Amino acid sequence: MSEMSDLGEGDPDRHGIGAEAGGGLVGAHVLLGEREPDAARRIARVLRAHGAATVYAVDSPAGFLRAGADPPPPVRFWDAAVWDAGLSEDDAALTEVLGRWRAQRPGVPVVVTDDAPSARLAVAALRGRAADLVERADPEGLAGVVARVIAERADPLGVEGAGRSALRMLVVGAHPDDVEIGAGGTIHRRTRGGWDVTVLTMSRGGGGGDPARRRKEAHRAAEVLGARLLMEDLPDGSMADDRATVQVVERAVAEVEPDVVFVHSESDTHQDHRAVHRATLVACRKVARLACYQSPSATVSYRPNRFVELSEADVEAKLAAIAAHRSQASSRWYLDEDLLRSTARYWGRFSQTRYAEPLELVHDSTPLGYYHADYS
Repeated sequence: MSEMSDLGEGDPDRHGIGAEAGGGLVGAHVLLGEREPDAARRIARVLRAHGAATVYAVDSPAGFLRAGADPPPPVRFWDAAVWDAGLSEDDAALTEVLGRWRAQRPGVPVVVTDDAPSARLAVAALRGRAADLVERADPEGLAGVVARVIAERADPLGVEGAGRSALRMLVVGAHPDDVEIGAGGTIHRRTRGGWDVTVLTMSRGGGGGDPARRRKEAHRAAEVLGARLLMEDLPDGSMADDRATVQVVERAVAEVEPDVVFVHSESDTHQDHRAVHRATLVACRKVARLACYQSPSATVSYRPNRFVELSEADVEAKLAAIAAHRSQASSRWYLDEDLLRSTARYWGRFSQTRYAEPLELVHDSTPLGYYHADYS
């Protein structure tokens, strides 16, 4: 398959340099992998109308990776890439090209397009760490998604001398699968946005199955979400909010140095969840922001006041991470995929989005104006 020479490849003026800025892509350089020249022109026209400085089109995996590794002058870097799934022979090929892109351009997000995005394709895109999956026939929607993933990739701190390039999040759960159920979509959204996310699981889940198997499942789930896993071995079913539990969380806080911490809510009928919540509040008293996710055992007293928008890719990642806990899937009613998806749809209404996860903000000591992007 050849490059798209009819689009003037190698001629910056024909790829949008100097185009009018009309939206959230102002100044962005976007690499476009698209199978059809006419579709490439339509997409490029819309991206430029939203302010993209460069839209450089190719029509093969080899051309995509070559242009990714060596951007054509005067482009020095890519802000984002768009990949037409139709250019991949199958799901495995899609995952492979995304993996090769990530190896040579780590941190540069790729949005996958398809004529009819499916759950199967979403899983393949997820395995390749795609930033999102959108309909190929909707250039306007694509432009909005590309603008969003570029914004999320940028360092949200915006503070001179902050000393690091990514925000850090610690998500604490009492048992394996707790954090995936409560905040899996948010974790995936943040990791693909460049955050460093660590999951701290306080027990190995011996009360619900074989600890060795559950440990392997927990590691697989964290891998799916792009997070790192720390796993402790507190007694499942009899955790206490004592000094020992506080110290476990304190060690993780000292190691991760998180900007944000998520944990179970106090409004929960499970004794382990409440104990971990209380211990985490003490251990994270000096952390800037702490919020609580919703567990299946949360009560009606759970009062969310923040809602994190999720994309289809985020929801699919959450479902895939939960599915990694295979030993629990058949015996836990709250792991039903339809229920999980419909719950995300329900919370989406509070943020006027299709999907969302709720959070109960407990404290926020960040100085006014310190962050220029929502990071809850």
